[in-house]
Amino acid sequence: MKEPRVSVFTTLYNHERYIHETILSALRQTTPPDEIIVIDDASTDNSLSIASTISHPCIHLIRQPHNLGGATTMKGLLTCKGDFVAILNSDDYWHSHKLEKQLSYMLTHPTCGAVFTRVTLIDEEGRYFEQNSHPLQSIFLAENRNRASWLRYMFSHGNPFCASSVLIRRDCLKRLGPLDGRYIQLQDLEMWLRIAINGYDLHILEDELTYYRVAKNRANMSTSTKTNRLIYTYEYAKLLRHFWQVTTLKELSTIFKEINIHSNASDLLTLYYLAWFASSQGSVHHLQFAVDTMFEWSANESAMNMAYRCHDFSHATYRSFIAQNPLGATDERRLSRKVKSLAREIIPHRIHHLLHRIVKQL
Repeated sequence: MKEPRVSVFTTLYNHERYIHETILSALRQTTPPDEIIVIDDASTDNSLSIASTISHPCIHLIRQPHNLGGATTMKGLLTCKGDFVAILNSDDYWHSHKLEKQLSYMLTHPTCGAVFTRVTLIDEEGRYFEQNSHPLQSIFLAENRNRASWLRYMFSHGNPFCASSVLIRRDCLKRLGPLDGRYIQLQDLEMWLRIAINGYDLHILEDELTYYRVAKNRANMSTSTKTNRLIYTYEYAKLLRHFWQVTTLKELSTIFKEINIHSNASDLLTLYYLAWFASSQGSVHHLQFAVDTMFEWSANESAMNMAYRCHDFSHATYRSFIAQNPLGATDERRLSRKVKSLAREIIPHRIHHLLHRIVKQL
């Protein structure tokens, strides 16, 4: 039996301070990788020249002429030839035993699609964060669970995994495709969800073998800015559509144990129940997904008839459900603001103030 080949993939962009340490941490593994693909996404600093000073036959340095983000990541992952692919961000680094321990786990757990490690947070100077001093520390401490429970967790809570800690079975990438470059904020979560929804297990090794750098200058893509929050909401609603691949009530109830299914229901109502459950989650992205799911499901007349028999779900109920969509709520708020603005222009300030007080007392 031939030895499995391991590829390391790094997307490099403006990390001249860190890329040397990053690449060396991959080279110094006790189980050395067979190739290290470093793709420079049109860095504007000295990142590329520093990376090129490290001479080793397994390093393949590729320069992109334009900064394309996700498209560059997709190209790099498709370039990897190993049986297993590890992602290493260009400002992070690894413990020397990382690949050895992950490869050992993968070879003894053939149903695992991606294995991660625990993470040590470091700052821009390489100093460790104190315990319980950053929210990512608790996020990355999510307990291991089975495939269905991971799906349930990602549905409601988001991404518990660190991309720089992952080793992915290349069969997953060949079968399902690489990271989807169209996603900006949730590219990683979309990939982990896609792997799990297609039948692979996910696992986190308990050893802290990945050193993840957190910038204090708000340069991280995950920083909570208005733009990032808007992108996050849109992308989360989109990636949840992978749950449309759940086609049976048995699988649905395995993932979402809290859903109450009518005794006379059949698999025709799988997406119906998923839509109602999503609408109860309380977030904008879940509500948008719920409306999209109900819209997708309602094209089947037989399914609609069954929902009517089991839950008295009529066209009026359907209309009310679709009206929950966040886009409509946004328009309503915009209209409300316009009406209030117009009222302030027409109604004398004294009367407007009096009406406002009366409304508050009601």
